[in-house]
Amino acid sequence: MPLTFCIIFTSCEEDKKDFKKQEYKGPISEVYGINMTYSDSARLVVRMTTDVQLTMASEDKIFPKEIRVFFFDKFGNNTTKLRGDSARFIRAKNLYRIMGKVQIDNQVKHEILETPELFWSPETKKIYTDKQVDIKTPDQVLHGMGMDSNQDFTDYTIRKVTGVVSVKSLPQ
Repeated sequence: MPLTFCIIFTSCEEDKKDFKKQEYKGPISEVYGINMTYSDSARLVVRMTTDVQLTMASEDKIFPKEIRVFFFDKFGNNTTKLRGDSARFIRAKNLYRIMGKVQIDNQVKHEILETPELFWSPETKKIYTDKQVDIKTPDQVLHGMGMDSNQDFTDYTIRKVTGVVSVKSLPQ
């Protein structure tokens, strides 16, 4: 009997040596019903809403549900709305990557941008993409590959414009 007990005990020890620790790669926190505001000198500048925020060990944040970002002018008026199906905040670069059906609506100029991916830097207050863009203005639709803009989408440059562009006047 004692011989059998030693064999079983040794067998269990071997199993413990084969066990490898796995590093947890999931979120370190989950927050629901997010409504964040960014202000400058007590003035509302940006408001962000989403249903879920996952914070990773790297301090990156994942927003797996729809995200909405509202930009405000110096008088507190909501001038521009940005929405996407999901997003990720890359902490090391202080950069948001908005993905899915991304849309920017400039309510002052009545222009709407649509693209599958967009980057927003709160630090530089710029937005940009290398992907296909479609911009609907009150009198035309512009298409291009790539775009750079200020964050409220009032001053933008389309890279590699495709389609018809109407011009009101030409230089003499």
